[in-house]
Amino acid sequence: MKYKGGKGRIADEILAIMLNSMLPGQTFIDAFCGGCAVIQRVPREYRRIANDNNRYLIAMLQRLTTDDQWKPPTDIPRNFYNDVRTSYYADDGRYDDALIGWVGWMASRNGRFFDGGYSGFGRDGRDYIGENIRNISRQLDDLRGVEWCCGDYSEIPIPAGSLIYCDPPYKNTSGYTTGRNFDYPLFYDWCRRKSDEGHIVFVSEYKMPGEFDCVWEKQVKNTLNGTRTYTATEKLWRIKN
Repeated sequence: MKYKGGKGRIADEILAIMLNSMLPGQTFIDAFCGGCAVIQRVPREYRRIANDNNRYLIAMLQRLTTDDQWKPPTDIPRNFYNDVRTSYYADDGRYDDALIGWVGWMASRNGRFFDGGYSGFGRDGRDYIGENIRNISRQLDDLRGVEWCCGDYSEIPIPAGSLIYCDPPYKNTSGYTTGRNFDYPLFYDWCRRKSDEGHIVFVSEYKMPGEFDCVWEKQVKNTLNGTRTYTATEKLWRIKN
């Protein structure tokens, strides 16, 4: 699934480091699951809990992985997209959350959930909506069995001795509406408390406070606004025990 800030290109590398700290039967918590590029790769021998504060995202993923009777539309013309987007911004209840999530992510540019506008077909005839639908369809088998939560990261029910992976909104970067006004000092304190409670805590970010160790880093090319590219150093941090 295309998702701004998704970890698809580096998920295998960072997950190998995290899983090396786990035993079979432990719980893997993805506290900011987004497009689920990480948790879909976590083996089913672990209990898997995925959380995000975007209710439309979680409603869509939960329905796709638990309701085999739900057949969301594969044809999403611009007028239908615009109507669903209007309903989303008005929060008028004309469409259910799962359908809003489906239309918003399958038919918006660059995985930006309505902020990016309608994608449709490119000038070269490229079918962006069809690509997005095929991509998420390939994820579904790997996501079956995941337990879905929707809410603030601090409210996740976390079993004892879990591994918690956090991919929060990166500081000083643009992101989704649900990540605006993110309280970073509060998040750092939460990570410290979870570590003190006996959990293993990993965080993806560019920079973290001094009590976090950088255990992996790699330069990754990203696309800005679908045209310009820039290189950033992705890092994985683990809080010191």
